[in-house]
Amino acid sequence: MYVQTPDQLISFAGLALCSGLALWRGRRVERIAGVAMILAWFATPLVHNAHQTFGPQVGEVVVDVLLLLVLLILALTSDRWWPMAAAAFQGVTALTHLAAAIDTQIVPRAYYVAGSLLSYLTMAALLVGAVNVRRADRA
Repeated sequence: MYVQTPDQLISFAGLALCSGLALWRGRRVERIAGVAMILAWFATPLVHNAHQTFGPQVGEVVVDVLLLLVLLILALTSDRWWPMAAAAFQGVTALTHLAAAIDTQIVPRAYYVAGSLLSYLTMAALLVGAVNVRRADRA
């Protein structure tokens, strides 16, 4: 269910690396974002509707918007810069769902690939934030 394709394996490895480092070395902001991303990653397959071919996946929209809200709150309340980038990438993910809702003929593969690539960018922002915490602690 969770890891059946190479893309899912790569996504899980990226999640484990980024969120693991954030939980291990990060401060409060990185840890909250790491936990939120883990929860979103595991919730997405549970709410996916395999019978729906075209249009937005309503369950996935809810999960992605909730993650966006967490990242927006972190971006607006922290003194860190990386949550802004993560929230921006997650915001584009939400816009991808909106595009699929507006044009139901969007090719499902393109919809999936766009969401996957944007999730990698969101995780990369967390990774940069977690690495920079370690650098800031050294200085």
